[in-house]
Amino acid sequence: MSKDSFFRDDNSSSMGLLSLLNNEIETNEYQVSESTNQVKKDPTWWIAVVLSFAGLFFGVAIANTQRQQPIVEQNRENLRKSITKSIDNLNITTQNLSSINNEIAQVKSLTPGLDFHGLNQKSETDLQIISGLSAVQGFGYEIELNDAINTDSLDIDKLDLARIYDSDVQLLVNALWASGADSIAINNRRLTSTSAIRSAGDAILVNYQPLLPPYKIAAIGSRSIKEDIYQNADFQDLQFVVKTYGLSFKMSEFKEITMQATGVSLPDMQGITVGSRS
Repeated sequence: MSKDSFFRDDNSSSMGLLSLLNNEIETNEYQVSESTNQVKKDPTWWIAVVLSFAGLFFGVAIANTQRQQPIVEQNRENLRKSITKSIDNLNITTQNLSSINNEIAQVKSLTPGLDFHGLNQKSETDLQIISGLSAVQGFGYEIELNDAINTDSLDIDKLDLARIYDSDVQLLVNALWASGADSIAINNRRLTSTSAIRSAGDAILVNYQPLLPPYKIAAIGSRSIKEDIYQNADFQDLQFVVKTYGLSFKMSEFKEITMQATGVSLPDMQGITVGSRS
């Protein structure tokens, strides 16, 4: 006789109660067992699906990146060539304009006494030299600034300071002007009263044109520039930066220097009154 039939055949109330409890326990055990098996199976299936989709998306992303990489590199190279070509064309145009301005100045020098309402030939020539509209030749000094080569003694957080910034060039230019320089050029870029020395990212801009190191600052003036500049406060600040971060600083001997014009012609002087009328 089975256990279940034994409980069902017994008519006593106690036996009925035991039968009810036995059925309830067996039912709960089956339900708990089935629920446990289901919980154990579900996470494995869910994780497998997620990993499959993640791998698919990752593979597609890698494939797209590898396919687009040559295009990006080609576009970058084309942009680099376009910028280089534009800079070369600008340099050629500047040289041509400078030559034309020099020819005009020579022609005007053959007509002494020419006067435009108080602006005579000599005054105009002086203005052209001061404003950088004419090429100039004379004796002076050339200073070369460059980034630090040996940075082993610097802390990691100061490595970015071991290069030339636009503020360093500004300090040197201001010191040269204050020491009596008549004309200044940076990497053959003539400076005038309206010249700007700025930065764009890591590049230094002079007259809004990017320059590359080393930065060669030429200054035409007397021999006393070399002595006077060491007494200038801006130059002393620059010397502190040079010594602290190991920047390269070289100053040439007194030599002959030629500077190109800015490539911009003077406006028409006719009708413009400068100075007193006679």
